[in-house]
Amino acid sequence: MVARGAVLTGAVPTATGESGKVREDPWSSGKFWETGSGMAQRSSRPDLRAAGAGLLVVVLLVLLVGDGRMAGKPSGPPNTLEVAWSYVTTGRALDARHVAPALSDEVLAVPVGRSVRVVDTRSGRLLSIVNGFAEETPDLGLSGGVLFLVDTQDRFKDTLRAYDPGTGGELWHRKAAPGPDGKGAGDFAVGGLLLTDWGPVVIDGDRALALEPHTGAVRWNVRLDTRCANPLPYVAVPYSMAATSTRLLLLRHCTGETAELQAVDERDGRSVWRKRLGRGQFVSVSAADGALGVRMDDEFRLLTESGEEVLRQAGTGYPLGGEQGIVYAGVGEKLRAFRADTGKPSWKRARPLTGFAFMNDGLIVEDMSTDGSYSGDSRWSVGDAAGQEPGASTFVDLDGRRTASVPWPVAGTLLGASGELLVVRSEEAKGTRYTGLRPGYRAKDAARPVALGGTEPRHWPDACGLVAAGFLSEIAPDYLALPDEQSRTMHGVRLPHPSVCRFATESGDGSDVFSVTVRWVAPDATAARTYADSAMPWGCTPALGGCVTAGIEEPRSGGAWVYTYRTGLEARPVAHATVVSGRYVLGVAAGEDEPAHRALVRRIALHLSQGGGRAAGWTLQ
Repeated sequence: MVARGAVLTGAVPTATGESGKVREDPWSSGKFWETGSGMAQRSSRPDLRAAGAGLLVVVLLVLLVGDGRMAGKPSGPPNTLEVAWSYVTTGRALDARHVAPALSDEVLAVPVGRSVRVVDTRSGRLLSIVNGFAEETPDLGLSGGVLFLVDTQDRFKDTLRAYDPGTGGELWHRKAAPGPDGKGAGDFAVGGLLLTDWGPVVIDGDRALALEPHTGAVRWNVRLDTRCANPLPYVAVPYSMAATSTRLLLLRHCTGETAELQAVDERDGRSVWRKRLGRGQFVSVSAADGALGVRMDDEFRLLTESGEEVLRQAGTGYPLGGEQGIVYAGVGEKLRAFRADTGKPSWKRARPLTGFAFMNDGLIVEDMSTDGSYSGDSRWSVGDAAGQEPGASTFVDLDGRRTASVPWPVAGTLLGASGELLVVRSEEAKGTRYTGLRPGYRAKDAARPVALGGTEPRHWPDACGLVAAGFLSEIAPDYLALPDEQSRTMHGVRLPHPSVCRFATESGDGSDVFSVTVRWVAPDATAARTYADSAMPWGCTPALGGCVTAGIEEPRSGGAWVYTYRTGLEARPVAHATVVSGRYVLGVAAGEDEPAHRALVRRIALHLSQGGGRAAGWTLQ
């Protein structure tokens, strides 16, 4: 569930473990722009020129404040992400059944087995634990400052349960009502429940009820026309819902009939407007503050919150929001902005082909899919060490200015935003890590590109030089290094050397080919180890093909770790390995998953962990 939505310097507290214990986080360091207030000084002697200059300063300050900007504040969107906190739970989010965590501007609710951990997203501290479920954690969400769970254990009847996030205590519960015909046990799972910013809305028979989040009292209700000439099987109520911060949207759609969209005021349930959409086989509605999206078959329509249509176009799309008379949306492969009053385009920008975008705190945040990251909950192929980088985001301000790719300090999946922070979920060997990332501003420095996390390109070693010539001759006397020239570009930054190198023998048949990849150069050794731990999709997901486990060993060289993989339900070994040596994260991959290839990968990985090609001038530290 994605929530809609002060630059930090020095060390920040990090919460880790189920106890919510806080410790200092070694990741959070870096130099940022500092802003502050200056103090004007006057000379003791009258000076007309000084007075004129002072007047000019005052005028400029007034103009800047009137323009909505503060003197000294960097212009444009943020260009760095630093760790604000990190919280680790036992269990893995993708084991057996995927129950997504819930996120709001204040808290993160994490399903762990038969309980839910509630974390304060301002500090990363554990607030409470909600226990008492018979089996797996039910679906969950946050609404109006309250945690909601849909419990299905009571004789197949859905029960909506409300909990205080601060204490974990139950506030109230409500059982789902049967369908309008009085049949069925009642459920909230299919369109019958919507958790909005201002409280839950449930469909109860032929009415939509807005509930007070802390007490469960009915605030207001809206009568629904539930009769269809050709009702669909297993669909009790022909309605779907969406919401903004001020409106409830009710979409009525019956087969063969004209679909209708109704907007209701969230304060009192008063109908604000209705709009007939036409006939279609597939119709859906989505909403963000200030903008609505309607999908009708293969057509996307973008509407303002007042119901005015500003775009109708074939293909897919989704609303991002509206602000200061401009409506924003993702349309096809573009981010687009339109004037709400005329519908005229304001600007458009290409967007990542995969991942998603959302508006938060006056910015459009894009979730980029990078090689190897499991962005958007799609996870990279098991054990692939050929090209893996941290996840990344880009920021687009409301004028259409976009940053370069800003890498995360961890791999993982972007959950959304909580306040000013982005929250990323990563799986690790002993649990699941949730990381709060604070956008900030770093002084622009061509030598330390944003897209490389501030690491200088010259610190990226030559992948071909990491394997010492003497060691290579021991494996086979006629090995050739084949640099991949395309790998000299990383996140749009030109590197001095290829970051991927293939090695093959002149006399071989291709089965003895192996590759070495410089996957990432982190700011320090701790960040490199954390990234490597989170870059593998640990755990079991039968629907995606099985399990991933890794053997982790620490060679005698110190400061290095070697990860070797086993995959599938049968824990089959794979001819891939990851090496962490100081601040460097390296990948080794060979051909088929045969014993000889796995032995070759292990031998090369141990060689890299012990310093690799020192003779070539590359000392990994």
